[in-house]
Amino acid sequence: MSATEASEQANRAEMDPRRLVVVSYLVFGLILTLFLGRLAEMLFAQISVGNAELITGTGIKVADVLGFAITVGLAVYAWTNARVKQLSLEVATELMRVTWPSWEDVRVSTIAVVVASLIAAVLLFGMDTLSYNLMVKWLPAVWGKL
Repeated sequence: MSATEASEQANRAEMDPRRLVVVSYLVFGLILTLFLGRLAEMLFAQISVGNAELITGTGIKVADVLGFAITVGLAVYAWTNARVKQLSLEVATELMRVTWPSWEDVRVSTIAVVVASLIAAVLLFGMDTLSYNLMVKWLPAVWGKL
């Protein structure tokens, strides 16, 4: 099954937008946890505070737990805040209405952009070379003969 067919099937099945929001929260939460854990680790190093391993052999350190706790707190706040929850659901609903282009459309568009960019580069190179020669070589040579 292609990506387009899967997208169309999900749209026909009328997937619940809350499911998309929860999956997004989990993915972004994982990324935010990793980021905040590394940030806390750098902060601990700057202020000379130890970052001990909580359970020996697992690699889970205090900074990682702190990052996870902050992420969970932010996720709970976002889900319980009516405005944030409503906005998340509206965004998910709109994303489910999107009709994504096929791979063939993307490929053709990409080739068109690359070709247009190459043509523009050749034209700009030609104009730049011509103007350089005109101003640096030809006009001074003519000016010197006058």
